[in-house]
Amino acid sequence: MNKHFITETLNKLNNISPESLNVNTFIGLDGYIDFIQRAVKTQTTNGPEYFTNIKDFSDHLSKAAGKSGQVEIITQETKLGGNAPIMAHALGSLGFKTSCIGNFGKPTINMVFHDIHENVELLSLGNSALTNALEFHDGKIILSEVGPFKNLDWEYVKKEAGFESLSTKIKWSSLVALVDWCNLPFSTDIWKGILEEIIANTGNSNYHFFFDIADPSRRSDGEIQEALEVIGGYAKFGKVTLGLNENEAEKLYSCLNRINQTLEEGISLIEKGKYIFSNIQVWNLLIHPTDRSISINNSGISEIAGRFVEHPKISTGGGDNFNAGYCLGQLLSLDIEESMLIAMANSGAYVQNGKSCTFNELKEYLTNWIDESK
Repeated sequence: MNKHFITETLNKLNNISPESLNVNTFIGLDGYIDFIQRAVKTQTTNGPEYFTNIKDFSDHLSKAAGKSGQVEIITQETKLGGNAPIMAHALGSLGFKTSCIGNFGKPTINMVFHDIHENVELLSLGNSALTNALEFHDGKIILSEVGPFKNLDWEYVKKEAGFESLSTKIKWSSLVALVDWCNLPFSTDIWKGILEEIIANTGNSNYHFFFDIADPSRRSDGEIQEALEVIGGYAKFGKVTLGLNENEAEKLYSCLNRINQTLEEGISLIEKGKYIFSNIQVWNLLIHPTDRSISINNSGISEIAGRFVEHPKISTGGGDNFNAGYCLGQLLSLDIEESMLIAMANSGAYVQNGKSCTFNELKEYLTNWIDESK
């Protein structure tokens, strides 16, 4: 990473803050209780030795095929979860007043969500889903029970949240982020309802929109295509960014190729990103593999290397903190490359320290990155 580029970005952050903008953000629409866990490989006199990579864990599981097996799991933390509340917590930690809608407990908010940043207002629609997140040094395996989302359609959301209250919060937000499309059966219906009944009637065409569809594997090509068309509809009212991790980008590329019957094998992630961008209507396509970030838009392609975290404390939520950092950069009117850098720093600080960072902690992380750079 270029030291001068990081220094220039840090200097800009030193001259502005989220609080000085006095803007609101709106995030939806999920809510989980996360059990952050590690799988035990063996017990030793010094304590458990964990599986450190997914391949070793997978090989171990495959040996039980046709037989049976047991894996000891140790829960290291129970915390608030879900793309929406984690991203909202990250934005609140950075200094933004944020409204977050989702499933946080009914009739009362579950205790784990009491840890969310004081800048975040929760609008709860029902009981939370549950996630067992098995963490490894090279990634994570997410096991989720999403039954509480099965009845969440647009009419239910309007009834439980209150349409007028919901409309007011969205109308006065500079950023609207809609995430975790894959796990809510009626997410397209909700996103379409927000677009047609609220966004289209605000008279505002200067929104920042951020979408994260999450892993689309369980949804049909037709459902994915419909969701992408709804996302494209938001482009009339502001700048639309679609964020994907590498796995999601690969699967979305395959889906679009099946739809268009133009599958081409063996091309790079950037080429796949270019194909995705050419087949959807967004202002910016943001892809974040674990080691870098890629941006594709009508101005060109940007690729920026990340900072390696040797001993991660947590990985679940790293992508949501990345998304929050990117949105911070955009709300501060920084360019795409600077926003990508801030996204990776915000995610890196979270993974390294095990918690979402404040604005000052973000700047401290960038300072340390400068010291390591050439």
